[in-house]
Amino acid sequence: MSSGRSRPDRCPGALVLHEAADGGLARIRLPGGLVDGGVLAALAALAESFGEPGAVELTSRGNLQLRGVPLGRRAELADRVAELGLLPSATHERVRNIVASPFAGLTGAGTGSPAGTPPPGGDGAPAAGMRLEDLVRGLDEALCADPELAGLSGRFLFGLDDGTGDIVALAPDAWATPAPEGHWWIGPAGVAVDRSGAVGELQAAARAFLRAAADAATGIGGDHSFWRVRDLPDGGAELAAGLRAGRPAAPRPAPRPAPHPVGTWRRPDGAHAAAVHVPLGRLTRPAADLLATVAAATRVDDGRDQASPRGDPPLRITPWRSIVVPCLGDPSSFAARARRTGLVTDPGSMWTRVTACAGRPGCASALADVRADAARAVTAGLVAPVALADGALVDGALVDGVPVGGVPAGGIRAGDMPSGPPGVRAHWSGCARRCGRPTGPHMEVVAGPAGYLVRAAGAEPKESRW
Repeated sequence: MSSGRSRPDRCPGALVLHEAADGGLARIRLPGGLVDGGVLAALAALAESFGEPGAVELTSRGNLQLRGVPLGRRAELADRVAELGLLPSATHERVRNIVASPFAGLTGAGTGSPAGTPPPGGDGAPAAGMRLEDLVRGLDEALCADPELAGLSGRFLFGLDDGTGDIVALAPDAWATPAPEGHWWIGPAGVAVDRSGAVGELQAAARAFLRAAADAATGIGGDHSFWRVRDLPDGGAELAAGLRAGRPAAPRPAPRPAPHPVGTWRRPDGAHAAAVHVPLGRLTRPAADLLATVAAATRVDDGRDQASPRGDPPLRITPWRSIVVPCLGDPSSFAARARRTGLVTDPGSMWTRVTACAGRPGCASALADVRADAARAVTAGLVAPVALADGALVDGALVDGVPVGGVPAGGIRAGDMPSGPPGVRAHWSGCARRCGRPTGPHMEVVAGPAGYLVRAAGAEPKESRW
């Protein structure tokens, strides 16, 4: 049974920053991961102006971060974010946490196509005119217009899934996924509603959570807070029952899993799309400039894609440190141009399987420069450090006489080193908090006083039961 959190939520935003070891850390919410290419390039230029390392970071919720913001430039940052249209509400800026299926309508899987393309075979999906981006924007506007919801934690998560299950797997607190007969299944309530009622149901879930959290805190006493539904004493069971309000529970739609492509491909409507992986989630200014140029070259005015105010189809930041270009005008040259800026277009690249927290020097809690160590491992063809057994390397190689990853002799417990199936993922963490770790099975590489501990993790799904 949860007893709540003993400290308030300190999740950063664009107005209140986290004080990291390398300066201010600003987190900019992008509902649904949608961002205009020119806006992304402007943020990359701003990040570069703060000095080294000078990159925009992609988060595991499809948002963006800027590191190393000097104290004297915090007001400038806030003004610039507002000018770029990314700060519609100062009171709600940290609670605009909406993740949406970034490949909706682009691969033929799922529903909620921006082009209005139904999935093959029909199967009672929402009407062809439904666009997942419309639902993202409608929910965002509703959140910002609701004064009560400004009290949500910066960690409370809304999810809009296209039926593939990619967003539901991230364990959002309130979510919607397509159901038969043009309805949307709403969690955690477990009811099916028509499209017009989806946003209202998600708002109601958030309001009910705030009341349940307040009641739970009062019952426990002391200074405790509840950030997410799963933090409630019963894990959210009573909340789910209350949200149904006597309505019958609807069967939960079975997901239709689909891959997360990297590279270029042909969309169901005949146009082309692309997705690039951003190594360790660090987007440089040249890469952002390229993506902005590509997005501007595919400006549309026929309504096929939900365009930005400039007329460009918005780029989509994914929760997996990649960026989707939903409409690509020149696929033949795109991959080569992207690679020259450090972006990954090869789905078999080791980079698509490796993530890392900030590590040193950005995080004061970190015990290692995990990004540099992870990069050395990838260069050597590994996703994790090698282990030493009786002075001999296990499935690895030396770089300058040192085990890849900068691990000292005996720094890894070889017995905890899983062989892992082909394609196994790894997440590098600078300390035991393991910030940014992914969902699903992976190898966790955790820095400790004596070196890295490598072990299997993520076998238990984080998804809510409700």
